[in-house]
Amino acid sequence: MKKYLLCLTIACFFAPHAMGAGFQLSEYTVTGLGRSFAGVGVTGDDFSALAFNPAGMQYTETSGVQAGATVVSLHFDYKGEMDTTATIGQNGLPTGQGTRTGRGHSRPTRVLPHIFAQQKLNDKTTLGLGVYVPFGLATDYPNDWFAQSQAGLSQLEAVDVTPALSYAVNDWFSIGTAMNIQYIKAHFTSKVEKSGLYFDSSKSDMEGDDYAAGYTLGVTVTPRKDIRLGLSYRSKISHELKGDLNVTGLPQMTLGTVPTGAMNGQSDIKAKVTTPETITLAGAYDLADFTFSGTARYTRWSRFKTLDIYNTLTNEIVSSTNEKWKNTWYFGGGVDYRLNQAWTVRAGLGYDQTTIRAPEYRTPRVPDGRRVLTSLGASWQMDRWQIDAGYMHIFMHGGEATGGTKGSVPYRIKYTNDADLFSLGVQYKF
Repeated sequence: MKKYLLCLTIACFFAPHAMGAGFQLSEYTVTGLGRSFAGVGVTGDDFSALAFNPAGMQYTETSGVQAGATVVSLHFDYKGEMDTTATIGQNGLPTGQGTRTGRGHSRPTRVLPHIFAQQKLNDKTTLGLGVYVPFGLATDYPNDWFAQSQAGLSQLEAVDVTPALSYAVNDWFSIGTAMNIQYIKAHFTSKVEKSGLYFDSSKSDMEGDDYAAGYTLGVTVTPRKDIRLGLSYRSKISHELKGDLNVTGLPQMTLGTVPTGAMNGQSDIKAKVTTPETITLAGAYDLADFTFSGTARYTRWSRFKTLDIYNTLTNEIVSSTNEKWKNTWYFGGGVDYRLNQAWTVRAGLGYDQTTIRAPEYRTPRVPDGRRVLTSLGASWQMDRWQIDAGYMHIFMHGGEATGGTKGSVPYRIKYTNDADLFSLGVQYKF
C-alpha cells in the first residue's frame, strides 16, 4: 500500500506532458502548444522562452508580459482484475475472497496557469521572470473501483519561479541562464491492503511538499537571418519530500498474524527525489509567410530506478519499489502561416516515448504510455496586444499494468487513454 503513495513524486516530475513521458509538462506556452511544442525557445512569438532556453529571450523584439492557462482534460478507461485473500468489512470479518473485477473510467480536469515577464535592458541584455507548472499529474478513481488499494486520488503539482538572464555575444550567438526555484506539493489517497487482505472501510491519505532549486543553461545560434537554432540543458533537481501519512477506518482487531488495528493513525514520512536532466534542441526556419519549426528533447528518466520511503522518526525504510524507468525522446514538428498582419495560424505533430519498460513497472497511479500529439492554434495581434489560442489532442497508448510482488496484491489492468487540452493566453508588449 505505502510503496505507491509517493510514486508520482519520485517519478520526478510531475504529468502529460499530463502530458509528456512520465510527468513532464510543456503546456505553459500557448503558441507552442498550437505547434506541438516545436521550436520552443527560439520562435520568438511569446515570452515563454526562458522556461525552455533562456538565451532565446533575444528573439523577442520587445519587452512585455504574458499570462495564460491550459485546461487539461484527461480520459482514462480501464478494465481488469485484482486478487485478494479476503475483503475485510467494517466489523473486521471477511466478506469475500478471490478475484475482484471491474471496468470504469477516470476523467480528471486540471487548469495549468502561467505568467512570464521580460525586460530588455539594452540591445544585448534581457532579463526575464516566469511562474509556471513544469510537472504535474492528476488521476482520480471512483470509490468503488476494484483496485482502490493501489490508487484513489493522485494529485501532484510542481510550480517553478524562474528568474533568467540572456546576453547577445554578437549578431549570431547568444547565451542565457536561469534559476529554477521549485515547489512541489502532493496528495495521494487509497484504501489499505496487507498480505492479500483488502480492508474495504479503510483510507490512507498522504500529503507532503518540498522546495528545491536547479538551473537551465542555453545557447542560440543564428547562422542566417531566417534560421534560428537553440540548445539548452535543464539540470536535475534534488528534493526531500516530507509529509504525513494518515490511516483510518481499519477494524480494531487481529486477523491471523495481521495486527490491523495497529495500522490506524498518523506518521511522518519522507522520500528523496531527484528530477532528471533534460536536453532540448530546437530550430525555426522562416520561408516567406511560413515558419517551419522542430524540437528534439532528451530526458534522463533512468534516474528513477527505485522508490524508497522512510519513516521520518526512525529513518527505517517503510517501503522500497523497483521502477526501472527508461530515458525518453520527444520529437515535434510544426508550421506557422501568417495570413496577414493581424492573424497567424499554426499546426503541429509530436511523438513522445514512454518511460515504462514493461507492464510490471506500470502502476494505476502512473498509467504512462507513448503519446502522439496533434495540435492547432491561432494568434491575433492589434497594436501592443496579442491573443493566443491553442487546442491539442493527445493519443496515449495506455497499455497494461500488472503487479503483485512483495506484499502487494496481484492485479492486471488494461488502460486506454487520451487527453484534450485547451489553451488561451494574452500578451502585452511594451
